[in-house]
Amino acid sequence: MSTPTSLDQVRRRLAGSSPEAVLAEALAAARGSHDLGVFLAVAEDVTPGADGPLAGVPVAVKDNLDTHDFPTTGGTPALRASRPGRDHHAVERLRAAGATVIGKTNLHELALGITSNNAAFGPVRNPHDPSRSPGGSSGGSAVAVATGIVPIALGTDTGGSLRVPAAHCGIVGFRPTVGRWGDDRAVPISHTRDTAGVLASTVADVALVDGLVTGTAVATLPGRAPRLGVPRAGFFDDLHPEVASVVGRALDKLADAGVELVETTVPDAHELDAACGFPIVFHEIVRDLPAYLATLPGPERELTFADVLARIASPDVRGACEFAASGSVTDEVYREALATRDRLRAAYATALRDVDALVYPTVPLPAPPLGDDETTELDGRAVPTFVTTIRNTAPGSTAGMPAISLPAGTTGAGLPVGLSLEAGPDGDALLLALAAEVERRLA
Repeated sequence: MSTPTSLDQVRRRLAGSSPEAVLAEALAAARGSHDLGVFLAVAEDVTPGADGPLAGVPVAVKDNLDTHDFPTTGGTPALRASRPGRDHHAVERLRAAGATVIGKTNLHELALGITSNNAAFGPVRNPHDPSRSPGGSSGGSAVAVATGIVPIALGTDTGGSLRVPAAHCGIVGFRPTVGRWGDDRAVPISHTRDTAGVLASTVADVALVDGLVTGTAVATLPGRAPRLGVPRAGFFDDLHPEVASVVGRALDKLADAGVELVETTVPDAHELDAACGFPIVFHEIVRDLPAYLATLPGPERELTFADVLARIASPDVRGACEFAASGSVTDEVYREALATRDRLRAAYATALRDVDALVYPTVPLPAPPLGDDETTELDGRAVPTFVTTIRNTAPGSTAGMPAISLPAGTTGAGLPVGLSLEAGPDGDALLLALAAEVERRLA
């Protein structure tokens, strides 16, 4: 496989070549990535964007974020021909900075899963081992970065969909605070949990993109050693032995480099998330998806939730949407879930009171074999793939927190392992500064 490419590397290529040549190279690589299932659409031809910090830089966009020049399929058959004719806010800001969108990336159907095994458009494959999942739902965007096709790719995250593929593909994945990057012009799941975000090879590149999208700068670190909370209970339980080993070595390295590690807890985080996370999603998707469809300029504006559901190809996504459509999550259940979410947010506030951020393994296990959609193996026994994979990323997602996954190392078989940092709502700028410092000390 090719290796990730940073913005600095692209800029050096641009200095010795032309933007046209760099973009042509990226297009050729995108077209040649069929064996990994990376793209659903690739531009026929492109021209360099305007002058700016990303002039001449190729980027990829997950195919549930609207782009004016490509379809936005959401990875589902009912939207196969949908052309919104508009850009998501983040896409718009990157284009204004000179970036060129070379294509739309494959994803778990409707972004409702974490394997990117899409039955409608084909699976995305892990570049470190094509027999394994790259994670999801932003799997295509992660692989586009991990293979060096683009230095930056946009994705979305509802319960871990940026950080899981970042961890499984050995790159950086950033989930902003909900609302920070805009919350419309994307095929939705849950308006209180969805957010666009970015995948890249370095924290510096992630921070640059966040600044371009939001107009804010990275914060200055406190004049002391970073203080990270280690929530052992729940977040470090039942880890794959090699994940535990890799993360343990990373934490030891951080401690040796002067980072202060503080034992902490997020009281009842997983229990609270289990009580409210899915009910919120199932209640909101049956309202949010039709509301998005009604804004489309083409015939898709007449589609109902039932119309989309009838054509879903992936069995796991169909099952989730059938349950959502059943009406089992009533308005009363939804209100109770929101109240439980308030308790979850309070638990995080307690855990973060005396630390700068939390640190924990992004995913409890390495990338599972492709096709392990229902169950996979963890330490010699079968476990549910979805809830096990998002065990650590889901609670903060439900609470609307910002988080970032960094490469921590690899297993003996060469499969990447991720280390996550998570801050309180609107703590994005400080989180990015902390992540850059952690990245430096791990290196």
